[in-house]
Amino acid sequence: MIIDRYLVRQVAMPCLLVAAILSIIFVGYSLSRFLTQADAGLLNTDEVFRLTLLKVLIALEVLLPIALFFGLMLGLGKLHNDSEIVAMQAGGVGEFSILRPILALAIPVAAIIAVLSLYVRPWAFTQTYEMLAVAEASSDIDRIKAGQFYLTRRESSSTFDAAQILGEEVEVVSGRERAIFIEKISSDQALEKVFIRTRTGSELQVISSRSGLLVKSPVSDYDTLELENARIFKQVDDGPDLFARIGHFSIRVKTVQPEPPGYKTKSIASAELAASNNPKDQAEYQWRISTSITTLLLALLVVPLSRSKPRQGRYAKLLLAFIIYAAYYNLIGIGRTWVEQQAVTSIWWAPIILALLVILLYLPWHSLKFTLSRVSR
Repeated sequence: MIIDRYLVRQVAMPCLLVAAILSIIFVGYSLSRFLTQADAGLLNTDEVFRLTLLKVLIALEVLLPIALFFGLMLGLGKLHNDSEIVAMQAGGVGEFSILRPILALAIPVAAIIAVLSLYVRPWAFTQTYEMLAVAEASSDIDRIKAGQFYLTRRESSSTFDAAQILGEEVEVVSGRERAIFIEKISSDQALEKVFIRTRTGSELQVISSRSGLLVKSPVSDYDTLELENARIFKQVDDGPDLFARIGHFSIRVKTVQPEPPGYKTKSIASAELAASNNPKDQAEYQWRISTSITTLLLALLVVPLSRSKPRQGRYAKLLLAFIIYAAYYNLIGIGRTWVEQQAVTSIWWAPIILALLVILLYLPWHSLKFTLSRVSR
């Protein structure tokens, strides 16, 4: 029908506009977070852009329902404000006829969101965890940028040996803090003006050199940092301070293989989550299923929610729409937490509440009030 195509055009443009604005805002927010880590040397440029893309793919399952909901509110609000809906109703186009083009737009969007939640989300989280594992395993020198301080802190890893199992006293080793500064790094890994300060507990070590070279070794489990005319200062608790000048000083930089991320619920395939009895797995699986259902319910909610009186303004119901949306996502978030804590077995009570609200708003309250007034007379 011509009217259906017209309505789809009128509501699709605001949805696309809202989706574009939300995506741009989210990309900027994610980039700012990752660039801060890149500036500290924790990530390189390629990892920043790849992680940002993965974050956007994960966020689309939330951004698209928001864009559809508020885009439909804006589109239908404009039609109400311009009295086009009144004209359609006068021509015999009822509210349920208006619902048909809305669903024609909402159903494909819900299908896309279902694919994003069930398949793209676990894949994107798997890629993210693997990238962060590789970044964490990289050596300090690999990620240093010329002319910038690189700060890192690593906690020492501890294992449970027999003494710990038997409850005997075990010495606790504190973490290691390291600050590295290299003024210039050439393409052949030649270094100029190297400064390395390492603090382990209360012990302090400072190494400086005017020149050096980073030697990569593909066959061994460490690279070598060779410094010329190095100055070394070391301060320890149980002995005198040490100061030395060494003509050629080599430091072994251990290359660590990235450890597997382990079992992460968000990265597990949806079919595996469905067969799991773990509460966190069930909460994650139910969340993935609920996103497309939520999209359809929000689209159905828009038609009665966008009703407005003449000259009331196209944005009159946006505040109410925002309150309903925020309340619903808080409820479904609470339900997800309760499932993880085994307080309840499902999150479906939240979508049921939203569905009941949709049904209540579609009820012909004006006809019921008119009928009741006639009966009372």
